[in-house]
Amino acid sequence: MILRVTLVALTIVLAATAAVCQETARPLRVGLATVDITPEESVWMAGFAARTEPSDGVFEPIQASCVVFDNGITRVAIVAIDVCKIGQRQMGLIREAAQAVGVPRQHVMINVSHTHCGPTIIGDRNAAYVAQFERKVCGLLPAAVADLQEASLDYTVGSCTMAVNRRQLDDEGMAVGMRPEPRKAIDPDVPVLRVLTPAGDVRAVIFGYACHPTTLNGQKIAPDYVGPAREWIAAAYPDALPIFLQGCGGDIKPRYCSPNGRFGYVLLDPYETVRELGHELGRAVVTALTVPPEPVPAEGDEVILGGITRMIEVPDREKPDEKSHEIYNGAWRIGDVYLFGSQCEICSPIGMRIKRELAGTRVWTCGYTHWGGGYIVDRAQFPEGGYEVNSSVCAPETEDILVGNAIEFVRELRESPVHDGPIPGTE
Repeated sequence: MILRVTLVALTIVLAATAAVCQETARPLRVGLATVDITPEESVWMAGFAARTEPSDGVFEPIQASCVVFDNGITRVAIVAIDVCKIGQRQMGLIREAAQAVGVPRQHVMINVSHTHCGPTIIGDRNAAYVAQFERKVCGLLPAAVADLQEASLDYTVGSCTMAVNRRQLDDEGMAVGMRPEPRKAIDPDVPVLRVLTPAGDVRAVIFGYACHPTTLNGQKIAPDYVGPAREWIAAAYPDALPIFLQGCGGDIKPRYCSPNGRFGYVLLDPYETVRELGHELGRAVVTALTVPPEPVPAEGDEVILGGITRMIEVPDREKPDEKSHEIYNGAWRIGDVYLFGSQCEICSPIGMRIKRELAGTRVWTCGYTHWGGGYIVDRAQFPEGGYEVNSSVCAPETEDILVGNAIEFVRELRESPVHDGPIPGTE
């Protein structure tokens, strides 16, 4: 009996020890995966309601990419996709695929480039393509985990003025239409996170910018300026995977217009224009990297990883005291870099305010993160009216809610980075 009790106790101790060993910090590992998601046949496109015909060709392939970070304790995944918006169904499938390879649901960031020349993946159209899309994108998670390799990270922020505010004001301060407004600020930041091998070679360049990919408006599939930006970066780092994350650019368009102030009236061939705009962003990334970026530090032997994703309520614009809307907010920690992402088209002043409020912290702000959704406009622009304001169903107070969440999420991730339960608000 004593021997039996001793063996049982020893078994329990060994099992507990094994569990602890599985959650022991180790050198950071990073896995990468990318896949071409270009439709092989004509499909209906998303982004411009005026389109009445499906696509008639491909200007440049579109892609989806995934990065998985693993520190031996937990994993964080970033999934970046060249589509206009993503649906609840696809989000659920991606999270399930992530959870199956050890990435907690809350630790998954899903960001879309918001290209207006991509296929529709929400609704009943393009059923055959959507099935292929879901299979390919979900396959990125196990592929990235299979690619996990020891890595280090560095981070910097460049600057680019390829964009311009699109809410032109008249003499009375009212928005007069979707026209260039160079008197309004843009967010020029170009955050760049690099993945390096132990030998110092660059494996991935993750970069962001806040600007609508709406240079092209025809019937050809394209990633818009995002593709040429990746092309320029790939030329500078031939062995690296460039990955784009869309920022808070709900009121921002590429800086291309005719002298009469109209967007879309390009002075050169539209495909030459989109390449030049994308190359300008790509050059901003490469220029930022000419000065060695600061390393993303490890605390002891661990690069801390974590994430929070929550469904939150924001007040309705017309009935703020009676009605609310549910949207996703999230934040993800990679060492001392914090990414904040929100569903919907977040106007640039909100993203810039979050960074001001968290001055001294390396914060990367993203809209177009998780699902689709309409515009979220900062309080100051509401009196001006205009397309974004008139389209929004969210009250001006939504700005304060998002900023407050960003601050709170960063605080939580500093104190307790790992959140591996169900996503609050979705049960």
